[in-house]
Amino acid sequence: MLRFAGTVFPRMLVSDNGSIFLSHDTRRVCAQLGIEKKEIKKGKPYQNYIEAAFGVQRRMADWSFEKAQTWEDLLAAHDKWMRDYNFQKHMAHEERQDGCHRPAEVLGWIKGMQPEEAVVHEAFSAICETRRLDKAGYAKFRNWSLYGERALAGEITQVNIFQNFLTLEYEQEKLSRYSVEWQLDERHLARVGNPRFYRHPYQSPQQELWQPGEVEWFVIIRNAPPVRRRKRKSRLVVMQLSLLLDGTEG
Repeated sequence: MLRFAGTVFPRMLVSDNGSIFLSHDTRRVCAQLGIEKKEIKKGKPYQNYIEAAFGVQRRMADWSFEKAQTWEDLLAAHDKWMRDYNFQKHMAHEERQDGCHRPAEVLGWIKGMQPEEAVVHEAFSAICETRRLDKAGYAKFRNWSLYGERALAGEITQVNIFQNFLTLEYEQEKLSRYSVEWQLDERHLARVGNPRFYRHPYQSPQQELWQPGEVEWFVIIRNAPPVRRRKRKSRLVVMQLSLLLDGTEG
């Protein structure tokens, strides 16, 4: 089990426009942990100062590490690098009027945040995929069709699985939740049950045609396994025109 006790997270994450930083998983984790996610403008890498910072840190570290002979020397060199980089005056801050000319002084007030350990564990342990709801409002996941919301037919929803619960969400709003049990292959679901539906702002305004209990409504549908059809082998037929026996030319 992962341990997150005492982990400090930033309040904002600034990155470039790489696919990993724009992925749904990254945005989901940031949203769950309360981290504001922003990106620099495309084609302007200088807006992200971290690249220049890494270059300075690498040069400062290499200068000190080159002289290290033992593990203790490496630890001492790392401590020296931390002091030099964070507590020496920096040209980027020399014109500040508040007297903060060192990185440690400029960022000293930023302490980050410590979400609850259970929240962090859920954010990094959950399985999250996306599915498009069909015309009836169902999401097809693995070998099951699960009801989300008919008013959102055609919309893409998030399928979050944490421990033994599967939750359908749309725009950070929970639509429905089901208890699940995995098959031995850990790819397909063996059982789905205990449906629960949440109040959300996307419920259909259309009134029900039947009163509750008048008809049986299946919100959990187990799909039949796909039928694998054997491919027919194509045959190549070669036809040759017979030669004219009378010697005439066509």
